[in-house]
Amino acid sequence: MFELNHTKLAVDTRFADIAHELSALSPINSRESFNRYCREACRLWNEAFPNGIGETEQFAKLLNRIEHANDGVIRTGWGGVVITLHEHPRVEKYLVVRKGGYLALEMHEQKDERLEIREGAGLILWRPPNEQSLTVEVLRPGGEFHFQPGMEHCIIGAEDLLVFERSIDPKGMDQDLIFIYEPVAFLLPSHAC
Repeated sequence: MFELNHTKLAVDTRFADIAHELSALSPINSRESFNRYCREACRLWNEAFPNGIGETEQFAKLLNRIEHANDGVIRTGWGGVVITLHEHPRVEKYLVVRKGGYLALEMHEQKDERLEIREGAGLILWRPPNEQSLTVEVLRPGGEFHFQPGMEHCIIGAEDLLVFERSIDPKGMDQDLIFIYEPVAFLLPSHAC
């Protein structure tokens, strides 16, 4: 079970109403409550920012590469991954998250990862060291996060979102994924929030 801390989200008055509404969905204690939370976060964001707040330049190019290439890409329900470096144990890749898409709430036993938000906007749920609750924060270009092994985290693409990930992955790329709660099947992009 994961309580959610929306304090950092509510500090910025533009996100205070979203934080208040999402607080009613805490805790996350099942796959169903996780998916409800992520879908509601996208819905509330879209209501508050119908024209969005983020800008993208490389997103469409990278999404097109995911949809039309076979080498160096991984297609997912939320968008996909473009791998830019794979020299075991080092991995560098772009997470290309479509508006309305979200990754699993996950953690890793050994993988150490650093995320840098490059384009777009969204939310991140993560558990800081020595904390019990998941912190909810806005993702905007320039934001950086460091997830040491054992730290739970989830990315929500409230808008199209481009995240660059650098990691040390001793077990091998995508071999150290511990899914706590996974997304349900995604709607077609035209129906996403």
